[in-house]
Amino acid sequence: MKKTLSLLLALIMAFGVCATAFAGDGGTNVVVTISDKGDLVVVNQTVSVKDVDKDGSVTINDALYCAHEEFYNGGAEKGYKYTVTTGEYAGISMVMLWGDENKGSLGYYLNDAMAWSLADPVKDGDYVYAFSYKDAPGFSDNYAFFDKKSADVDSFGELGLVLSKVGFDASWNTVTLPVEGAEILIDGKGTGVVTDKDGKATVTVTRVGSCVVSAASPDGSIITPPACSVNAKFNLVNIITYYFNYIVNLIKGFFYSVNPIKGLFAE
Repeated sequence: MKKTLSLLLALIMAFGVCATAFAGDGGTNVVVTISDKGDLVVVNQTVSVKDVDKDGSVTINDALYCAHEEFYNGGAEKGYKYTVTTGEYAGISMVMLWGDENKGSLGYYLNDAMAWSLADPVKDGDYVYAFSYKDAPGFSDNYAFFDKKSADVDSFGELGLVLSKVGFDASWNTVTLPVEGAEILIDGKGTGVVTDKDGKATVTVTRVGSCVVSAASPDGSIITPPACSVNAKFNLVNIITYYFNYIVNLIKGFFYSVNPIKGLFAE
């Protein structure tokens, strides 16, 4: 009986060790977005990240390396580079993103906030955004982000968003500010909808299925393209209503432009 119990206990312990080892072999799941001089090239992709640089922790650097391994043609060897320095100014620096050194004008954020270093640790569910500055000489691009990274809506239904950017106050402390006058884009195409003074906008998602909602830089400034991954579920009533109203407004506009009956359709 004692031998049986001892054997059973040994098997349980062995199973626990194997299970722990198996679980530890998995990566840290981090959401990564990358923009290249104003163009979104990786959008809200969940990446399994491991300690590829062997510094003892899973970091922003590891997340970007693994993202290039998965999504860049040629992998991280061709698309991503970093350097590690020692001595008085020891640290780690990114020198290439998405296959372009961009004269060293590269940036990255963690969870929509400025990161201290590529060596900052990441955990499951963290959000990493890396970008090449559009204004490479002046570093004037402002990091911008929506209040949501993903959304489920009915097709031809409305999506409300708030667009913000990271700025600085008089003492160079980081602050979050609304972005006014940015046009909302769906799959890179303008919608004619712009954000108000509070950064708010409501856009009709004229799609069925998945799409990416972003925003163009407002006049007089440059923002990094924000990204919201949207799943638009098929809704027949919304589609019929949208095109019915479109046709009615088209006919109304035509007749309103004809002088003899100009006031017929006046509000």
